[in-house]
Amino acid sequence: MSHAPHTHRPQADQALQQTRSFWQGIAASLLLCAVQAGPVQAAVDYPDAERVVKNQSCKSGETVDQFLDHKLKPSHRDLGWRVFARDGGYDVERAFLASKSMELRYRWRVSAGGGAQPASDRARSLCS
Repeated sequence: MSHAPHTHRPQADQALQQTRSFWQGIAASLLLCAVQAGPVQAAVDYPDAERVVKNQSCKSGETVDQFLDHKLKPSHRDLGWRVFARDGGYDVERAFLASKSMELRYRWRVSAGGGAQPASDRARSLCS
């Protein structure tokens, strides 16, 4: 069996080398940008937002979650925790049904950075 002779293509080799150099330069630039940017803080996500609020310190050293559990009366129906995406962060709410027509809602705003602030009068009065 005879093989076709190998032809040397200097232009193709040169183009390949230029392409490699280009991508190596891009990779080096991206690495430098990542190093100079420093550590990246992860944004709070959906399940974390609820945890942030539940674990906030409240009256007598209890967390918000513990305090609200004590506040629940036998006549109230616990509607649980709900999380809503809002303006680059989350609203976290705990609701109770006090009667057929009255809900008690406690709501906090959790920023993407993890800070939580009361967003309802009930939440504001809860731990003050």
